[in-house]
Amino acid sequence: MTATIANRIKPELLQNLRVRLRGTAVVPGDDGYDAARRAWNLNAVHRPALVVLAQDAGDIAAAVRFARTAGLGVGVLATGHGTGLPCDDGLLINTSRMRQVRVDPVARLARVAAGAIWDDVLAAAAVHGLVGLPGSSTTVGVVGSTLGGGFGWLGRRYGLAAHSIISADVVTADGDCITASPNDHPALFWGLQGGTGNFGIVSALEFALHPVSEIYGGNLYYPLPQARDVLGFFAEWSRRTPPELTAAATFRSFPPLPTVPQVLRGKSFIAIRGCYCGDVAAGQALIEQARTALGPAAVDTFTAMPAAALAGISLDPVEPLGALNHLELISDLTPDTIDALLEVAGPQSRSPLVMVELRQLGSALAGPAGALSPMAHTPARFSLNAIGVTTTPEQATAVRAHLAVVAAALRPHSTGDTYVNFLDLDGATPQRIRSAYSAADWDRLTRLKAHYDPHNVFRFNRNIPGAGLSASSGNQPPQGK
Repeated sequence: MTATIANRIKPELLQNLRVRLRGTAVVPGDDGYDAARRAWNLNAVHRPALVVLAQDAGDIAAAVRFARTAGLGVGVLATGHGTGLPCDDGLLINTSRMRQVRVDPVARLARVAAGAIWDDVLAAAAVHGLVGLPGSSTTVGVVGSTLGGGFGWLGRRYGLAAHSIISADVVTADGDCITASPNDHPALFWGLQGGTGNFGIVSALEFALHPVSEIYGGNLYYPLPQARDVLGFFAEWSRRTPPELTAAATFRSFPPLPTVPQVLRGKSFIAIRGCYCGDVAAGQALIEQARTALGPAAVDTFTAMPAAALAGISLDPVEPLGALNHLELISDLTPDTIDALLEVAGPQSRSPLVMVELRQLGSALAGPAGALSPMAHTPARFSLNAIGVTTTPEQATAVRAHLAVVAAALRPHSTGDTYVNFLDLDGATPQRIRSAYSAADWDRLTRLKAHYDPHNVFRFNRNIPGAGLSASSGNQPPQGK
């Protein structure tokens, strides 16, 4: 923390804040400061001047008002799986204590507080034969992932999680508490559905649930030398699959850890993976086409499973770790694209990455007419997400270098669009954030930012500048206001 920032936090003002909070406030040197600022992705290191561990919306509002008085920018942390810009020398609001979830089975709605994770929602909804729209990992925060889009295994049938939002309770940059819905603050409501945390802090979110109790999902893992055949099959098969199926072709390397199933531990594969959210027999028939064309898999995990067990498809790690990634949206899976994929992830690539996944887009992911798209209303058929784990400095160096190779090899096959939720840390550049939105959406978003957060109080995120400003300007809210 710089001396200038330290001088802004007057002891008497900090004490006044602490008295008003139901939660707690910690500064560097206090017990609990390091735990309060720690993100799940260990590469995202926040160094805030102050952390408020919020208990409710009133705490969030008090923290925002304090930040404006002190001239501090504000960041938000629930789980810290995704971080655009670390909260350095700002005020970090940790919402992880706010885990309340309420399900209305008749209206098929869920209402969640700011720190709830997807596992909380899935458990509560499953009792009623309902499901939300999580991503690959269900330990991720609901609010953060949804505000950035929310692209998961049910997406081609039910769309982005953002487009299931019914209403949101929001703390504005002035510290006011308002509710945004199609009828109240409709412009803000539009921007919340993919504009990330640029316009306010969502203290509670209400969204639609969907009538899915059982899915057919899993992986067909094939030896890596079969990658060309698997990708060739996937290119044609994926053109014919219905919206009920979201499928991916995935290069996957598993570490030799006891937490990994023994049949996968320490091995590398090319996999057809997916989730079918309709009649199980119909899903089985679709996956049987892959088995017939490619032969028996080395490991076949496809099975009927409860919708609440969606996390078993991707097998994302649960414990915190350091990770880096790169995203492209791929126009089509042509022979040349397959060659590029094999170059960076095939058996001769010497890739240090744990995953390179090519996942289907289209169908309901396009969203309703007029909806904000955090993947730029892309015409791409696939998203490509490349991820490396960085447990040592040497690994970090190797992963960064290989992600650059992936970017160079796949960019000629991409649309140039991105998906805002997968832009993290060094990848969350102003140019990449801009490319997650169409020109019309971007213009509307920047005007919305100028209206709701003209001083860029909410800047520790995938930042959208106010109209007429660059991403690096407008960063000093007036002190004392």
